[in-house]
Amino acid sequence: MVDYVKGKIVHKSPTSVVVEIGGFGIKVNIPISTSESIGNEGEGVKLLTFITIKNEELNLYGFATLNEKELFRKLVSVQGIGAKTALRILSETLVETFERAVVEEDMNTLTSIHGIGPKTAKRIMFELKEEIKEALPIAQIPPIKKEAISGLVSLGFKATKARELVERVLKEKKIDTLEELIKETLKGV
Repeated sequence: MVDYVKGKIVHKSPTSVVVEIGGFGIKVNIPISTSESIGNEGEGVKLLTFITIKNEELNLYGFATLNEKELFRKLVSVQGIGAKTALRILSETLVETFERAVVEEDMNTLTSIHGIGPKTAKRIMFELKEEIKEALPIAQIPPIKKEAISGLVSLGFKATKARELVERVLKEKKIDTLEELIKETLKGV
C-alpha cells in the first residue's frame, strides 16, 4: 500500500518521526536503530514502511533498511507478537544477531530482550526458524558451517538441505575439523 515515505523531518524522537510530505505531517513509528541512522529535524529522510490496522486504528512503521522491515513483518506474523514488541526487538538487538539467535535456538539471547520470556522465545523460534534459515545469507554462518555447506553444495546438495544436515551433525556431536564435519554429515545421508 505505502512502500516508503520520503520528505523532510519536522519532529524526531527515539521511537517516532514526523515526516512532511506535500504539506502533510505523517507520523511514522520507528525502532531506535532507525532513529540513530537517519538525519535530524529539518533534514530529508526516506523510510521503508509497513502499515498495521488494529481496532480501526491505522499505524505506520518506518525502517532505515529492508532487513529491519522484513524482520518486523516476520515478527508481527507470530501469534502474540504485536507491533510494539516487534519494534522493541528491533530497538534492542541487531537484525543479524536476532536472526542468528532464532536459527541457533539461543534462548539466552532471545530472553535477554525486554518483554520476551521463554514461552514467547519458543514461539518465535517455532514459527520463524525455517523462514529465517531459508533467507539467511551463507555469509552470516560461522566459518566451519559455511565451508561444510559449500562443500556439500559442490557435491550436489541443495543449500537448504546441506545446511540442515550440517546443523543436525553439529547438534549431535562435538566436531573440530571441517573434514570430520563433512564425513559425519555424509554418514547421515
